[in-house]
Amino acid sequence: MENKQIAGILSEMADILEIQGADFFRLNAYRKAAINILNMPQDLREIVDKNPRDLEKLPGIGKGLQQKIIELVTTGKCQEHEEIKKTFPEGLLEILRLRGLGPKKVKLLYSELQIKNLTELKMAAEAHMIQTLPGMGEKSEAEILKSISEYANFSSDRFLINDAMQEALQIIEYMKKCKDIKQLEYAGSLRRSQDSIGDIDILATVKDSKKSHKSIMERFVQYPEVLNIVAEGETKSSITLRSGIDVDLRVVNDESFGAAMHYFTGNKSHNIKIRDLAKKKGLKVSEYGVFKEEKMIAGAKEKDIFDAVGLPYIPPEMRSDNGEIEYGLAKGKMPKLVELKDIRGDLHNHSLYSDGENTVEEMANTFIEKGYEYFGIADHSSVMGVTGGMGKNDISNQWKEIEKLNKKFKGKFTILKSCEVDILKDGSLDFDDETLSKLDFVVISAHMYQKLPADDQTKRLIFAIENKYSKILGHPTGRMINRRAEMEFDMMKVISACVKNHVALEINSNPMRLDLVDKYVRIAKEKGAKFVINTDAHAPEQADFIKYGVGIARRGWLTKNDVLNTMSLKDLTAYFKSVY
Repeated sequence: MENKQIAGILSEMADILEIQGADFFRLNAYRKAAINILNMPQDLREIVDKNPRDLEKLPGIGKGLQQKIIELVTTGKCQEHEEIKKTFPEGLLEILRLRGLGPKKVKLLYSELQIKNLTELKMAAEAHMIQTLPGMGEKSEAEILKSISEYANFSSDRFLINDAMQEALQIIEYMKKCKDIKQLEYAGSLRRSQDSIGDIDILATVKDSKKSHKSIMERFVQYPEVLNIVAEGETKSSITLRSGIDVDLRVVNDESFGAAMHYFTGNKSHNIKIRDLAKKKGLKVSEYGVFKEEKMIAGAKEKDIFDAVGLPYIPPEMRSDNGEIEYGLAKGKMPKLVELKDIRGDLHNHSLYSDGENTVEEMANTFIEKGYEYFGIADHSSVMGVTGGMGKNDISNQWKEIEKLNKKFKGKFTILKSCEVDILKDGSLDFDDETLSKLDFVVISAHMYQKLPADDQTKRLIFAIENKYSKILGHPTGRMINRRAEMEFDMMKVISACVKNHVALEINSNPMRLDLVDKYVRIAKEKGAKFVINTDAHAPEQADFIKYGVGIARRGWLTKNDVLNTMSLKDLTAYFKSVY
């Protein structure tokens, strides 16, 4: 069982215990343990397999929780979790997943109205029964109905890209130990860097084509995290992992590997157009290769597939039938997309000054190790009380600390002073101009009032963008994948305002956000917008999220020149000064 699943079970236990009125210190211990486990860089399975006693070294995890972790890692279940679930209506757990409904409100709904599932909750809201409860009202009732609607629209069978990537890399590492495998790669929507993943496609070839694929398939279905074997064959097998994600493994001949990688990477529309191009040339393209009549003329490498149909190589992230084929035919080449190695700094990160988990120096050291030139510390402003946002004294103290650290780093690395300043309801910013003027750049974000009418929201965002100190619009739509829909506003007007006022649009790399989405990135690029790719890291390990933001940027056809944080420190600071 993976860290995320273990953390999820402990968090769920805390929610159930809170609703049942358990001791605060007990349920709080579960909550803290869940947070610590989520942020751990090391897999708990590795610790348990190597030396279970090392669990004692983990912060916030006492002896009782250690035993539960060992139980979860080794058996996939926790007896106490199973027992308390039996005493708890299963439908309440689903209600807890709704936006804006925590354990306290769910407990109120259950105790006062005996609501036990989503159906009963919707009926009660539509009958205007919820607004009569203490602390509720018409607005709360309307928000609950909207949350139910949002929840119904989110696909529960899709996974965040980082979860799918972790599963894919772990199973590939496991499969590499099979001596009969020659090539092994993941394909599908994961390779296209789609923002959520339905399932994982893995392709393999054998070292000796005369040998049976039996050893490969046997190892695949014996993977320790297998929950269910869906199908087992000689060239294709399918499994469902304990995490719920499906994985397909296909074994192809070495000479067909490139064709198979192309076929199982591009979406359906892209592949159809490739086949149509092939037909016009008297060719046939399939997952087995490119054929002229019965003769195979290409297939070992992906580039050969594109060459055969008269196209330049199209990067995986662009293979979505979004104009890439027409562009390639017209230009004879594809844009040189931004790459992970082009990123020279990260401009949106958090520390202990707000809701981050580490000091400024610890975060800086993380980015130094990544080989960056700079990073921006952008803790929340004071209005975000839930995140422990900074007041004037706090930010002043942070500036002094940053100045000391920059002297310590002696020009080899630079911490830039910023702040994630909240956009207030009227569009003004949560710091006065005097404070904003002392920052190297300002990230503006909308965390509250996300349910304003579209016209009001548009005016609010544009007013904030027009503030002369605003330089980056953070996570522009405010969406949370599988949890919260985008804010409703006129995106075209907001993009135009950003271009006019030299405000860069953020591509937030946090896998739960991946905001801005690729379709808007493409539109904004065509309008002349500039972008930054940031992680919004709240802990050191989250600095690695940058690869997911780069994936979205590539899906939106961005080049290095479109992205500000591919600039050197000298050029970046000069740019920000030039656009004030």
